Amino acid sequence: MDNEFENIVPWNGANDNGKDVRLKWKRNFEKIAKNFEELVDGGAGGGAFLTEDVLSNANKTGHIENGQKLQKGMTLTQVVKALLFKPVLPTLAGKLSTGNEVEYGTAKGKLTYTATRNGSGEMTKAFLENDEKNVLEFSTVVNGVQTAVRTLSGTYTEAESYKATVVYAESEDGTIPETILNNTVSVNVRRKWFAGVADTIPTTSAQVRALKYSGFYTGAGNYIFDATDWKLLAICFPEGANLSRVKIEGYLADLIPGDGTLKMADSVLVNGANGSLAKKYNVWYVKAAIVNDVTNNGTIIIS
Repeated sequence: MDNEFENIVPWNGANDNGKDVRLKWKRNFEKIAKNFEELVDGGAGGGAFLTEDVLSNANKTGHIENGQKLQKGMTLTQVVKALLFKPVLPTLAGKLSTGNEVEYGTAKGKLTYTATRNGSGEMTKAFLENDEKNVLEFSTVVNGVQTAVRTLSGTYTEAESYKATVVYAESEDGTIPETILNNTVSVNVRRKWFAGVADTIPTTSAQVRALKYSGFYTGAGNYIFDATDWKLLAICFPEGANLSRVKIEGYLADLIPGDGTLKMADSVLVNGANGSLAKKYNVWYVKAAIVNDVTNNGTIIIS
């Protein structure tokens, strides 16, 4: 390592145009740069890299775990990074424009993937459904992030899953190995339930779907609705749903099918989204003698 530097005189007489000073600065900085290269690369003296494997027997120190091996040949920079820098692995996330819960007959939308490189190497592969020939095209990298959009066609009639795979190369410093990321996005297809105030007992798909409150029918559980200024309430669920009782705020007792208050009407064929294939629905109703001019919170209990 050469530590002999040229002496620089700021001004060397009336004929000094600064060129001599600039050249000395240049040569000195070149010498400094070379010295740093020797330190980092283990040049002159050979003291800036590990001359043997070092196995940590201490408690976790920084990000070096007990039992972790620092390998012979690691540079000073690599050792310091192992101690102070936690490698951040790449990530892959997928998001559906329709959401992951959809009504039967819903049009399929788009699936957007976001891949974040973090500390890994470059993306080397991206494909769909375990088929490397089915390439997933990602955008150029912006701040370590790339996106891809998969356009889906058709309508949902049953549960579906979509798989994407992205491969990142090993990081330049070797702290992160080649990484294979798999992302699976699943869609559950549901029929809806409907409830609310009605003028008449619903007898058509349109009348059922016009009821104010609805949601995805997911099986046993509680389903909530409100009723304001009502005389007739209608409750409609896909055939097979076991309605055990209805709680209405202000009523002394729960309403139970067959108790004379919560009655069953004729079933109705109700279309899915976008007029899709109809399914038979059971229809229950509650009819009061006068208009209830308050808001009653209702809970439908399906067992």
